[in-house]
Amino acid sequence: MNSPSKVELSAALKASLPSRLLFILHKAGEFCQERRARLFIAGGWVRDLLLDRPGHDIDLVVEGDGLSLAGELARQTGAQITSHGRFQTARLVFEQFTLDIATSRREAYPHPGSLPSVEPAPIEKDLLRRDFTINAMAIAVSGDDFGKLIDPLEGRRDLEEGLVRILHPESFRDDATRIFRTVRYEQRFNFTIEPATLKQLKDDKSYLATISPDRLRYEFECIFNEHAPEKALGRSGELSVLGEVLPELSFQPEQYRWFEAARLYSSPEPPPAAVCFGLLSYHLEKQAAKSLGRRLNLPNETCQVITDALTLKAGLDRLEGAELQPSAVYHLLSGFHLLSVVTCLATESRPAVRRQLERYLDELRHVRPLLDGNDLKLAGVAEGPAIRQVLQAIQDARLDGKAVTLQDEIELVKSLLARRF
Repeated sequence: MNSPSKVELSAALKASLPSRLLFILHKAGEFCQERRARLFIAGGWVRDLLLDRPGHDIDLVVEGDGLSLAGELARQTGAQITSHGRFQTARLVFEQFTLDIATSRREAYPHPGSLPSVEPAPIEKDLLRRDFTINAMAIAVSGDDFGKLIDPLEGRRDLEEGLVRILHPESFRDDATRIFRTVRYEQRFNFTIEPATLKQLKDDKSYLATISPDRLRYEFECIFNEHAPEKALGRSGELSVLGEVLPELSFQPEQYRWFEAARLYSSPEPPPAAVCFGLLSYHLEKQAAKSLGRRLNLPNETCQVITDALTLKAGLDRLEGAELQPSAVYHLLSGFHLLSVVTCLATESRPAVRRQLERYLDELRHVRPLLDGNDLKLAGVAEGPAIRQVLQAIQDARLDGKAVTLQDEIELVKSLLARRF
């Protein structure tokens, strides 16, 4: 991988960006030039450009006042803007992409796991605060330096050699979420964790205890957004990183297949995060699963999916009976969160059980009576529990093929009333 020239990088950059984003970048460059400020694209987008896999969302870094640039671009384009004065950062949200803008800065961490304190600094110092060498590169996008690669830590070389390398020995102590990002990048790019970095990761993984539940949950959600999250989860288990989050948490060989199956069932969309957490927790006891929910501050709905999946898991044997009526399948599954059924389907290897779960998801859960409560009251069914019971009887009849038409439902109601229901 030869080092690209400024001209080559400039051409690659322009070819990789949509016209709308190029126009905004041009406006940003003009704004910075007028104020004698330098403007750069930095971080992951540069890494991906050099790997010939650029995305649309860009991080801009300004040697100057990044918030002023963000405000001006928002004014000119009508983009939605969110600013964070403490960190001198802003995000602009457009229809097709987002643009993150930051003032070039250095950081200091008061204690492990804390958010950093920041102060303005040149781009070279800004890059030194990054997580990995492959993310510590920038491309100038203003003035005569347009297209120039800034690479003080030889991240380009590590890209060429396929290495994930931290910048200094205190990196994981400063921010232990970098442990998960190390594994994510290694697996995403099919790289190798650089030996000294791997040793530091193993030595410092206990610093994950310093990370807040919300930040930890976010790291798991980032893993779930990977193309094959099971690879990063498996590697995290192999390195005992998962066990630092919760001692009972691990990644078993069969879980690779579960995540692959979940992708197949949810395609073309990725599996919901709640399903991924359900798969991750599927081998845990309920008490340990509850502890994981607290450790990651999981949403109530996600906790319900996990708990329902573990409860349903214990009763899946009941779905193997060949004589099981559709209404019986419905009653076995309808009380559980829908995503817990999806979770169980992804884990299930028995063909008969899979068929019943699929039938419930695809057909049975959608079956509803044609008559409603008002119809039943007019027919003479007493208000209260009787309405619900008759509606359930009609639904069961439809599920089992005993009531197909509206007239069938009416005759069933007459029959139930005749028996003084």
